[in-house]
Amino acid sequence: MRPLAPRTDTEVVPSRRMSALERVCRAGLLAALAGAIVALPAPALGQRTAAAVASTAPRASVEPAPRGAAPAAIAESPEALFRRALQYTVQVRTTVTLPFEGDRKGAQRGAGFLVDAARGWIMTNSHVVSGSQARVEVAFADNEFIEAQRVYVDPFLDLAVLAIDPERTRAIPVPALECDRMPPVGHAVGAFGHPWGLRYTGTRGIISGVTARFEFEVLQTDAPINQGNSGGPLISLENGRIVAINTLTFRGAQNTNFAISTVYACGILRLLQEGRDPSPPELTWVSFRDVDERRLLRIARNFARDALPLEPGDIVRGVVGVIDRIDNDTQLVHALRGRLDGFTLQVLRAGQPVQVRGRLPAAPRVMERRGILVGGVLIAESRYRDSPDVGAPALVVHHVEPGSPGQSAEFSPGDLVESVAGRPVRTLDELSAVLGELGGRRVVPVVLRRLGGGQRAYFSFLERPMAMVGVERVDLSRRD
Repeated sequence: MRPLAPRTDTEVVPSRRMSALERVCRAGLLAALAGAIVALPAPALGQRTAAAVASTAPRASVEPAPRGAAPAAIAESPEALFRRALQYTVQVRTTVTLPFEGDRKGAQRGAGFLVDAARGWIMTNSHVVSGSQARVEVAFADNEFIEAQRVYVDPFLDLAVLAIDPERTRAIPVPALECDRMPPVGHAVGAFGHPWGLRYTGTRGIISGVTARFEFEVLQTDAPINQGNSGGPLISLENGRIVAINTLTFRGAQNTNFAISTVYACGILRLLQEGRDPSPPELTWVSFRDVDERRLLRIARNFARDALPLEPGDIVRGVVGVIDRIDNDTQLVHALRGRLDGFTLQVLRAGQPVQVRGRLPAAPRVMERRGILVGGVLIAESRYRDSPDVGAPALVVHHVEPGSPGQSAEFSPGDLVESVAGRPVRTLDELSAVLGELGGRRVVPVVLRRLGGGQRAYFSFLERPMAMVGVERVDLSRRD
């Protein structure tokens, strides 16, 4: 991937590209509809700042290291640890041919590392492998690229698991993962990956803190992390265990980088190894953003009280029988994985402790995304937790092919689809049925809702002609 020109201003570079809808929201128009932050157009990296971790770090009930893991060597030098990383770290090369929102068309590179030799499983970031129609390839050092399959792409954390032929990995020592606790501030770490295309590069620093100020909780480190490091291991230089997955960076800031703790990665990996679904719950609530680092999970809105009867203002303290203290959404999601059929939350309501019982559906699986491509416009469903507040349609334009009739008609990613040929379309199945009935027409009118209405309106409405050419059903479950 072509390197980006360096920036002099401070900019948060997230784990994946935001959709056009989210970018407009960030600008201040209906910010409730989306997350914030711009993105690198290729393997983005780490991000997040903040407070110390020690006694408050969440603990995961998982085996301390994946099956077949090599024992961590306490007294190994950093040089020896990086030599070992050269064996289990891979290059990841992804070519996205048709992007859903959050991804972009084109080629990108990142890193990954072996987590299960018997299964041929490799862990990386989800933004490295995309959640779209794509070809993913990996290569160990001094080996050619081979195709990999996406076993799991998490819809909440920026994590994914790939699989290759296990015959190629059985002889490779698997690194030990730190599954029980997060390293404290000051803990020496090394990042390993391929920054700016410089293959198998090691850098070093310390753990600087932990924060949940952005999309999900991450460790902060001053170990240099750059484009191409995404998905690679952050290694403890004190005991040799992998403590995090390199993910994000503050572009324009110095030594401010972020990685996802292996405490959370281990929980996903353990459930996959047990043949269980590691999906996070579909988030039916919106919590207050913890900009003051108060480390409180306080509910702002709840849109599914029948499934989980939380009230605005509730402070979620823990999950009964799982974890006694919860500070943010990431810790709650981690505690609920594998327990969605029934759980009990410990909640502080109006200053009084109460227990709230609930059950939640799993979040939609990334690798089961569906869409319809018509006239070069990819339309698919998107779920925003607070869409009931604004009555936002579920169908969204995810991508417009350059040079297509859709681009000529000025369709734009992030447009909300209201109707086709005068008929409301609320779901992908309804859209498919309407397009089937209109198959004999060359062009049909489509009513769109677009953020940024002006005239004291959040939305503007447009009617654009859609060319009925190149109609294709897209289903990721049939491709990967």
